[in-house]
Amino acid sequence: MSLSYNVQVDPAQIAEARALFEFVGGNSDEALRVAINASAPRVRTNSSQVIREQVRLPAAYVKDRLAVVKATRKTLSGRIRAESRGLLLSRFSTDPLIAGDKVGWIKPPLVPPAGIKVKVKPTGSAKLFGGDADTQPNKPFYMVINRGANVAIAARLRSAANGNRKVKVFHGPSLSQVWQSVRETVTPKAGEILQEELLDAMRYLLVKKYPPEPKE
Repeated sequence: MSLSYNVQVDPAQIAEARALFEFVGGNSDEALRVAINASAPRVRTNSSQVIREQVRLPAAYVKDRLAVVKATRKTLSGRIRAESRGLLLSRFSTDPLIAGDKVGWIKPPLVPPAGIKVKVKPTGSAKLFGGDADTQPNKPFYMVINRGANVAIAARLRSAANGNRKVKVFHGPSLSQVWQSVRETVTPKAGEILQEELLDAMRYLLVKKYPPEPKE
C-alpha cells in the first residue's frame, strides 16, 4: 500500500501565465512534470511534519520511510509511498536505546521493575503497556529481532487458538495509517506547493528555450 498525493493547481489563478506560456511555444506537460518532481520533496517534508504531530517519531526516521516516486513524461503524476506494515511498538518506548537503531543487541534488556512504558502520541504522558486480550495475563517482555538490529515488545500467547505461534510481537500504527488520518490537512498545502513550482517551471523552461542575449 502506498501513501500518495493527488493535487491540482487552481486553473483560474494560473490561466494568464499558462496562456502566455503556451502562446510562446511552451510545453505544458513538461512544465507539469518538472513541477511535480520539484514539489514532491517539499510535500514529503510537510507530510513528515504533520505525521509527527500525531505520532512520536524522529524526523529522519519518518523521512527515510516516505519514498518519492517521480513523474515521467509518460506518467504525469507523483507519489509519496509509505509502509503499510505497522511500526514496532518498541519504536515508541520511552527508553531511547530501545526506540532507536543505534545499538546492536546480543540479548534483550531486562524489563524495568515498573514495567514497559510506551508513548505513541507526542503529547500526553507515557503509558504502562500490559499486553492485550491475546496475551493477558502473560506480561510483555523484550525480544531481540532482525539479527540484533532491533528490540521488540512481545508476550506469550495465552492459548493455541492463534495457530502455531507462541509469542506475539506488538506493533503500533503504520505510517500509511497515520497518513490516512491527516491527508486532508496535507492536501491543501500540497496544492499550493504544486502551483508555486508550476509557475517556476514555466519560467525556467521559457528561459531555457529563449536564453537572454549576452551583455556586451
